[in-house]
Amino acid sequence: MINIAMINLSLIEYILSILGIPLIAFALSTWIPGIQRKIQARIQQRVGPSILTPGLWALFKFLAKKTKEPFGTMPGLYKVLPIISFLVIWIILSATAVPEIYVVSNLIFIMGLLKVKEMIYVIMGSLVSSIMGVRMPFVDDCKGSNFINILKISLEQLGGIRAYKLITIGSFPLYIGMVLPFIPKSSIYLDSVIGSNFLFSLAGIFGVIAYFIGYIVLLGEYPFSIMHTKADVIEGPTMEYSGKYRAIYLSVKELLMMALGSLFATLYLGIFPDVNNPITIIENFAVALIFPLLSTIVGAYTPVLTFRQIYPISIYATAIGFIGVILALLGI
Repeated sequence: MINIAMINLSLIEYILSILGIPLIAFALSTWIPGIQRKIQARIQQRVGPSILTPGLWALFKFLAKKTKEPFGTMPGLYKVLPIISFLVIWIILSATAVPEIYVVSNLIFIMGLLKVKEMIYVIMGSLVSSIMGVRMPFVDDCKGSNFINILKISLEQLGGIRAYKLITIGSFPLYIGMVLPFIPKSSIYLDSVIGSNFLFSLAGIFGVIAYFIGYIVLLGEYPFSIMHTKADVIEGPTMEYSGKYRAIYLSVKELLMMALGSLFATLYLGIFPDVNNPITIIENFAVALIFPLLSTIVGAYTPVLTFRQIYPISIYATAIGFIGVILALLGI
């Protein structure tokens, strides 16, 4: 009877970790857009919207709107991609909450899921090519011509191409920042870094810089928002999402902020969201909320960068990460 009770208790803990922790993160993430808008407004000497409007209420607003059928080769796949992205991020959050399950709580698995998330954006751009689900009386191309050997592409495809160019090098600093805490442990499993503080080492300082720059790139926030800038491609591959699918897409970005911040707290501070110790959940998510606030301040003071500036910045950030790798190998 005691063994059965222990098994039941463990099962409940795993369910709470896999479902409860991401659910708390999702609830907190709905506040982030409003807080970001408030910070930007204060910097620009404006009042800004109410905190709940850009996040939580926007979610309900899109859920209530009519869903338009996108034009494209595979509209069904196009519509399901945000759901896949949401599930990928949910799994990442769950993996940080159950470090004893080695199959999912390891560096390779988490990095692979993040790459899946990046590639989904590229796939979106290749599936649709019309303005907001409306077929125009003329061909909807934004670049190219009918001349021989000149490629013609739509707004969505242009955004997808930019996303592909960005992930080839732009997010590389993030992955180096993720690897650094594992080097002194000679392990790839999350439980090896839990309880140890890597942040306040020389290698950790270099790692934080690389991680933060990669964080902004992966989110596509200013100044790295070229793949869906309002100036020319409007929303890029995500432009045709409407109704409930746009609600899910917005939730993906908000939840990703929490997931990457929570992962940082686990890797660099050794604090993972443990359902048996609620204070660790508070500490982990408190650290996670710092990242979107810092990225908002950076974005408020910087313009949208082109690839002419993005590539050198990414290379410099990658070099900083590699310096951190050398220091970590030396145990400094």
